[in-house]
Amino acid sequence: MTVSDLVSTVTAALAVDRDDKRIAHSLETTHLSERLSEATVGMLRQVGAGRETVRELHKLARKSSAFPPPSEEPIAATPEPTAGERMATIQAMIRYASEYVASLPDFVCARDDRQFLAGFTARSSGGSTETMGPDGIPVITADESSEPDRRWRATGSYTAEVAYTEGADRYKVVRVDGKPAMESLERFDRKVSWGEFSGAMKEVFGSAASFEWDHWEASGGKRSAVFAYSTDAAHSHYSICCPPAVIAHRGFVYADPESGEVRRIVIYATGLAKSAPITALGNVVDYGEAAIGGRRYLLPRRAAAYTRTRTAETREEIEYRDYRKFGADATVTFPAAAQPRP
Repeated sequence: MTVSDLVSTVTAALAVDRDDKRIAHSLETTHLSERLSEATVGMLRQVGAGRETVRELHKLARKSSAFPPPSEEPIAATPEPTAGERMATIQAMIRYASEYVASLPDFVCARDDRQFLAGFTARSSGGSTETMGPDGIPVITADESSEPDRRWRATGSYTAEVAYTEGADRYKVVRVDGKPAMESLERFDRKVSWGEFSGAMKEVFGSAASFEWDHWEASGGKRSAVFAYSTDAAHSHYSICCPPAVIAHRGFVYADPESGEVRRIVIYATGLAKSAPITALGNVVDYGEAAIGGRRYLLPRRAAAYTRTRTAETREEIEYRDYRKFGADATVTFPAAAQPRP
């Protein structure tokens, strides 16, 4: 992969996998086509990469030292935009988000979801510890002798047909673990996430969030301005089920520095009660171009959702495909709107 792909992979992993050793392990089979600089490794450390991950990145830097450099460093702190430039980008992001939902057509697409589970003990006899990362989110680090097996294990998959109409997304599960099925997501007997189309955008930009400059990051040949944001519980609509609560959250927004076009949103739950069974939540949504009815739209292409409890972690890897205009040929049917979601 390119260095830009590597950076995008690591920063996404930091949002939906808080285990430093596990992220490092995922890099062991990575092969680069470009030179990874020590400056890029240093920036990844600043944005949250842990000790084991950084060690693996240094190995990649040494292995790729004879390769050609990327056309530009894919992640950098400089040149930092002026206060006026930062404010202009923030205003462009807010304007883009306010117009985003209204600009979307009614459409149908397919949503493929792969689910994973990992078990662990927060502090085992083998030396597993929980520390705070640079972003203020707990990170799990384990010694080699730690007994719990925290490797991700696939627990299943499903495919849903999604209809986005009148500003809301509705789902119908059509395949479960590769076998045909036909049921609403509301009745689907698995813990799943949804709401990537308008939910993430509405939550971040409709909750009086405050924005602060963080860094530059390039992916797919496009350079994004990355802003850290935070929202307190009083203005949040980010809810959890167990126990029911509306909680504060923070994260990052990746946007075009001029148009404000949002390309990635990362959300972390904060302010979780110490007594709550859920100890961490994270979501990342990556947007990409899709053609619907002959027009170009920026829509979710990939997403991931992460949940940690006191005994286990779960992760969903989501891909969206086959976007098409909702019309007379659409056959998706859904339960009555009055039926509550779990």
